[in-house]
Amino acid sequence: MGDNRTAGESSVLRVGAMCSVAAGILTLAAAITYLVMPSAQRAAVGGTELLPSVASGAGMLKLEFVLLALVALFGLGLVPALAQLVREASEGLVRWIGTIATVGYALTAASYFFAMGRLPKVAAAYVAGDESTKAALLATWRSSLDLQGYWQFLAVGAFIVLVSLLALRLGRLPAVLCYLGLVIGLLSVLAAVGSGATAPTFLTGVVAVATVLAPIWYGWTGLVLWRRAAAQ
Repeated sequence: MGDNRTAGESSVLRVGAMCSVAAGILTLAAAITYLVMPSAQRAAVGGTELLPSVASGAGMLKLEFVLLALVALFGLGLVPALAQLVREASEGLVRWIGTIATVGYALTAASYFFAMGRLPKVAAAYVAGDESTKAALLATWRSSLDLQGYWQFLAVGAFIVLVSLLALRLGRLPAVLCYLGLVIGLLSVLAAVGSGATAPTFLTGVVAVATVLAPIWYGWTGLVLWRRAAAQ
């Protein structure tokens, strides 16, 4: 029975490791795509500028949405592995926050796929519409199931912070990796808090820093999880 449990735990770690590395690669690809996409289609751009740009062509934006959705889908495979790694410290709390993070990743993936289908249609209707149509669409053009970013940033960020703290206490991950996780998690929480603020530059800056650090955290975490799985 003990051998079966060890094999099962090792399998969870291996899947989590592969998902984490994949998420890191995709996050890096998303960051590069963001840099080369039209500036009018980037975050914090208003609808009056963004919608005509999307209507004229949204290939890079759609690619960005697909990449970010895939990051979230692979994040779903990482959550159980990290939860397993630190559950003995506080199993009830880890399960609860882990479930919230799972919902966060799932809703994030769904939101990006939803936006990929809806936003180009809204943009086309905006360009073709009269003034009253444009005014109505400017109030409703944002295409997300998580408009405030609470699930994408707060839920996932809180989980990363908790895992990093517990892993640091238990010595399950390298200390530097834990500190990196704390920075990324706290930045994600700040992004959720800042989404309701009137300072888009602040929000964009927070997300930009987190995006730069995220591929390192995902990739390094995946390598550590793989080594732990191989050692079991």
